[in-house]
Parts: sequence; structure tokens; C-alpha cells
Amino acid sequence: NLAGTQQSKMPSAKQTEERGDMTRVKTKSCTIVPKDHIGSIPGVHVGQSWKFRIHVSESGIHRPPVAGISGSAKKPAVSIVLAGGYPEDIDRGEEFVYTGSGGYDFVGTSQQRKAQSFDQELTRQNRGLALACAAPLDETVGGTANDWKQSSPIRVCRSYKAAKKHPEYAPAEGVRYDGLYRIVRYWKEKGVSGFYVWRYLFRRDDPEPAPWTDEGKAFIEKMGFTMYDPDVDIDGRTGMTKAGSAVAGTKRAGNVNGSNCQSVVAKKYKFQPTAALRELVRLDTDNTRMWADIHEKEYATESAYIEATKGHLSCPICQELVQQPVTLPCSHNVCCSCLCSSMNAYGNICPMCCHDFSSMGSKSDVKGKVNQNLVTIMRALIPSYGSEWITEPNATTAQFARREGQPVN
Repeated sequence: NLAGTQQSKMPSAKQTEERGDMTRVKTKSCTIVPKDHIGSIPGVHVGQSWKFRIHVSESGIHRPPVAGISGSAKKPAVSIVLAGGYPEDIDRGEEFVYTGSGGYDFVGTSQQRKAQSFDQELTRQNRGLALACAAPLDETVGGTANDWKQSSPIRVCRSYKAAKKHPEYAPAEGVRYDGLYRIVRYWKEKGVSGFYVWRYLFRRDDPEPAPWTDEGKAFIEKMGFTMYDPDVDIDGRTGMTKAGSAVAGTKRAGNVNGSNCQSVVAKKYKFQPTAALRELVRLDTDNTRMWADIHEKEYATESAYIEATKGHLSCPICQELVQQPVTLPCSHNVCCSCLCSSMNAYGNICPMCCHDFSSMGSKSDVKGKVNQNLVTIMRALIPSYGSEWITEPNATTAQFARREGQPVN
């Protein structure tokens, strides 16, 4: 740590700090939702932040570790990072004008690369942003949505780099998730360099409060969000002290004005499932032991709770998140299709523990015993769960009774 030293004032140290993200290696990928998922990421809330872009990518909020737009020429863009990289960018918080990508020649000196040298085109990611707008695609002049709320939602992150122009809305450090926005219109105009750029007017449309407002700051405090930084002792994703930490439950306050501050006790927050979710879990009697194991631990964030649940629901055959789950008498959950294949080869034997489940009947009987309680829970945690095979969610007798206001046994 060079903070407060003579070395920290050297140009090389400053470059290392600014480019620190480039030395990070991606260690995992978000598997909760597919790569081109539209909308919010289950378990990730407005106000959560990460010190490095690579960890934003791992969270699934914005997958590209470098590019500012996540999208393609064939599908609507799903997320962007607002970093104030173009002089045309305007940020008003609830609305902002975003400039498309391209127009820069990355061959030559660093000074030459800073100036736009050719027109932007409505291709690749720029086209993806246009496809997200609820307006006809027009590659000449652009378009305006008749109803902007019909535009495809786009996850928006703000980088600390945007604070150079708009410090009132951007974080002072790292990258912060600011919620869902929709494109009101897009158009083509000449930029400050004299070359054409594509511009997009975004408008916020998220139920969670914006993090720069008083309500948003109170929400962040209530949820216990801290910036995720892998180099500190407190894990920002869980709010807990990392294993092997030298401070064991405390967080160093750092060096302020040249004096060493005392360590402060880190707050430990516990994620509490909603009453509706607890009721769904209670109804899943086939997995009582699994839920007891999950709830035995404490989780500071919803995403940590979802990850733990997913860890318990990995199919022993395909090793993926169980789909159309069949809960065996031994309490193991297996994909219905995987289990049927296993039955063809090995009979009515659990692929995990070899327990005999002949009591469940033949393969055709097993196909009708998908655990709908578990499906309902997973869809509550991950709304996109089962989208490939669910046509009309089925309700168990208990769930139907509860929806109708009748007593549940």
C-alpha cells in the first residue's frame, strides 16, 4: 500500500492504480441467468458496487470486462457502463444522453487515440442499443419510442470515471449498479470533433431508489452494501470478514491525514427471506433437510443466499442447476430428463447415493412427479428459472388453497 508515501506521487504508481483492473483475472461467471438476460439480476440490487470491472462482469450485471455496451447487432443491448468517455455524454441522473461506441482509431500515439477520427456507424453494439428502443430501426436519422416504457430495460452502471464531469451522480470509487433504464430515443448528429456520433436518451425506470438520493442512501445503509474489493479484509459481497484475515472481524479505517486510525468493527448483516418465501420453503416438505442446512448459515446478501441454494441444487448427473426437479425419497434432487436416462441404464437407483426408489413407480410415473413446490421457490428466487420448459406454472393443492385464501394444512 503506497498511500501517503512519496512513491504514490510518482506517475508509474498513478498508472498502476488506474490500470489495476487490467491485472485482474476473471475467476467465475454468473450462472444464475443466461448471458443475454434482459432485466435485473436476481440477488443484485441498486447501490451495490465493485472496485474493479472484472468483478462487475462476474456478478452478471455487465458481462464485458472492458467494453461499455453489452449487446450485439442481432439482439437488444442488455447493459452499459456510463464512464463519461465521450465529450458528448450528458448526465442528469434520472435521465442521461449516452454516446455510442466507435469513431476512434487505436493505432498511433496516445494523443492521436484521444480524438475521434471517423464517423460512428449503427452497427454491432450501437445497433443493439437501437434495437432496445421501442421505435422502428432507422439507420439514417434514428427513432423515438411511441411509449418509452415499452423499450427493453437496460442495466446501467456508473463508473468513478464519470465523476470527473458529474460527481453528483457517479460514485467516487469503483463501479456502481444504478438500476434499470429504458431508451426514449436515439439519433445521429455531429459530435464536438466534427464527426458523426450516435446518441441515446436513457430514462430511469426502476422500483429501487436511485443511490444518489436520500432514499437510495438509506436503502444502501439498510441493506449493508459495501464496495466489493478483493484486496481488503471485509468481503463486500457478504459483509463478513474473509477467511485468514489478519483483523478477524474488524475493518481497517486506513491512513487519514498521515495518522493511523483505529480499526472499526465491521457491521454484519443477515439476509432475511421474505414471509412469502419462508412459506414456500415450509411447503417443500420433501426437502426439509436441505432447507435446514441452507438456513443454518447466515447470508448478508440475497445473491449469496441464491448462490448457496444453487449449490445444494446441482444435478448429480449433469452437474448443472437442476431442471424439472424430481426429489427422491433419499432427498436428492435430479433433473427429470437426467433421472429417466439413469433409469434406462441402472434402474430405480439414486445416481448420488444408490438408494432404491422403486416406490416411485415406472419412468412414466416419475415424469409426473416433478417437485412443483421447489419449482415455485426457484422461480421466486430466479424469475427466469425454467423458462425453457415451463409453459404454465402448475400449482400444488396447498399453493392453490393459499392463493384462494383457504386454510393450508
